[in-house]
Amino acid sequence: MSDASQESSNPILSLIGNVFLFLVPATLIVMLGVVGISLVGGSMKKDPNEEEKVAAAQPAGAPAEAAPAAVEKAASAADAPKAAADPAAASVGGIDPAVMALGKTTYATCAACHGPDGTGLKAGPALMAPSLVGSEMLLGDPDLSLLVILKGIAKENMDFMGMMAALGAGLDDEKIAAVLTYTRNEWGNAAPAVTKEQAAAARAKFADVNAPAGVKRAEIQKIVDAHK
Repeated sequence: MSDASQESSNPILSLIGNVFLFLVPATLIVMLGVVGISLVGGSMKKDPNEEEKVAAAQPAGAPAEAAPAAVEKAASAADAPKAAADPAAASVGGIDPAVMALGKTTYATCAACHGPDGTGLKAGPALMAPSLVGSEMLLGDPDLSLLVILKGIAKENMDFMGMMAALGAGLDDEKIAAVLTYTRNEWGNAAPAVTKEQAAAARAKFADVNAPAGVKRAEIQKIVDAHK
């Protein structure tokens, strides 16, 4: 009778054992899955204080990301050299570039004797006209060169092959002022600009100077002093 009871209990024990063997691994797998999901979720969750921590970790004086306004300002600054490189926008000692341009065009007549570089055009061993580079008469009192342009210089010797003709009738006050401003500030020269008003004033005060063949070179300063 004990054998029959033992046989009837064996299937139950066997069933319990099989269930136990199944539940233990299954429970472990579920627990591992839960832990894994928790770890992955934690790593993906953003720390709200992360940005503050990163900002605090940056060394003092570290460059910040440029704001749109700063970028626009930097772009404008980058365009500045281009404008400065434009000859039409540049000026010599604060002189209007338009005046320099007019003076350069007007000087084409003078270049026939003074040369394109202002050093005096050579005619064999001699010069057609004196150099304008560093000329004391040109760079000094504007009335000296204004008188010369308006009345010309008489030819008294062969120091220079050419003759300075009177240009007062051929050039208006604006062109006279421009050509003097140009020559006073070209080829390394540097002197204040001559204005149209100065040219007009010189034309009026030297109107009584009677020199159809031009004034004598030695008398230029004397004539200017007499009309101050």
